[in-house]
Formats: sequence, C-alpha cells, structure tokens
Amino acid sequence: MSSAIEKLGLAVQRSVWSKRAESWDHAENPGLGRVVDAVIAKANLVKEDEVLDLGCGSGQLSLPISKGVKSVLAVDISPRMIGLLQDKLNESGLSNVDTQTASIQELHFVDESFDLIVSNYALHHLSDDQKKLVVRQAFRWLRPGGRMVFGDMMFGRGGTRQDRDIIVSKISIMLRKGPGGWWRIVKNTARYLARVQEKPISQRAWTQLFEEAGFLEVGSEIVVAEAGVVFGIKPGTPFDFTSR
Repeated sequence: MSSAIEKLGLAVQRSVWSKRAESWDHAENPGLGRVVDAVIAKANLVKEDEVLDLGCGSGQLSLPISKGVKSVLAVDISPRMIGLLQDKLNESGLSNVDTQTASIQELHFVDESFDLIVSNYALHHLSDDQKKLVVRQAFRWLRPGGRMVFGDMMFGRGGTRQDRDIIVSKISIMLRKGPGGWWRIVKNTARYLARVQEKPISQRAWTQLFEEAGFLEVGSEIVVAEAGVVFGIKPGTPFDFTSR
C-alpha cells in the first residue's frame, strides 16, 4: 500500500511541476537568484569536477555551474523542466551537461561517482525521512573529499524565534496583497500544517542531517529570510569551505 501511495505522490509531483515549468522558468525572483549565487560560491568549482544537480528544474544551477566544471548530470522529476533545460543547452551549445528525468528518491548511482552534488529549492518537497535518505545516499555517491551544497527553504514548525519571524513576515506580505493574498494565507497554512507539497525544515535540522550522514566541515548560512545553504565535505582530501 505504501508503495502505491508513493507512486501516486510521484505522479502528482511530476504533473504539478510539468504544469508549472514555464511560469517557474520565467518568474522574476531575486531571492532565488541570491540562493543560487550562494550555492555556486560555496561549491568552489574545479575544472575536473563531475557534478550531480538534484531537482535541476530548467537549469538555474546546472547552466552556470557547467561553465566551470568537467560535466554536470542534471536530474528532475518533470519531463517539461528537462525539456526546457535541453532547449537552453541546444541554444547555448554547451555539451558537458547530461539530463535525466527521474524523482530524486528513485535515483541510483555507483558509489563515489561525483566530486560535487548540488541542489536548489527542490528538497523541501520531500518528506523528512526522504531528505535523510537522500543526504545519506549522496554521501555514498561522492568521492572522498567531495563536496555537497544544498540551497533550500530553512525554517521549521514555529519552534524558534527565527521560524516565527519568517512566518510572520510571510503572512504580513500576503495580507498587503488583498483578497488574493488572504486566500493564499488560508491555502498555505493548510499545506504547512498538513505537510503537503512544501515540507521545509530548520537550518539546524539540515546541518544535523549532514553531520549524521558523516560529512565534515558542515556549515550553513541564511541567505534570504526563508532560505539558505547547507554544505559539507566527505572525509578524504581536505577541502576548506572558508578558503574563498
């Protein structure tokens, strides 16, 4: 039964993101851009890097990263998102990006396949157990000394002052939008309480997942009100995130 439910959930996600692909691709979101920049800065790209981008969307990370590394494998659950990325690759002439249509939780790779694993604004759609599994799997997929950098929503269930400040800020913004914003408050509150669609966790919870998986030099930084980056390295060749 649980397998059937999981498959249904994946089908719903695939449909939702295929429908949202164009609007997401063309949306102006300065905050999202700042998180993308922060992920790339913390990744400390190396020309020899083989990179995995989890939940790549239409290439917000994959495209800029590809210009500084050996190769990128860009994975997304939505065929339409992958199609948009492929169109951009064809237009740009970039030849070092491969694409794969798959959900993050369905992925399987040989251990020690990548030097760098990144993701941006994708993993808050997974359950907490799925996040934990992805972090542990990604640890195995990295080569010794490999790095992992995730950008994502970072707030919990209202248990900290930071959580409450973020929630109040989001509600205040929606209130100023009039009836449309009020409806979004109702809808998003229901989703938040039921843990439907968006399932963010706190900054500290993210660092704990990395630490428990075995990463070293784990750290995190808030970039915008509700989002930040978390990063770590797999034991092996030393790598210093503070070297920039």
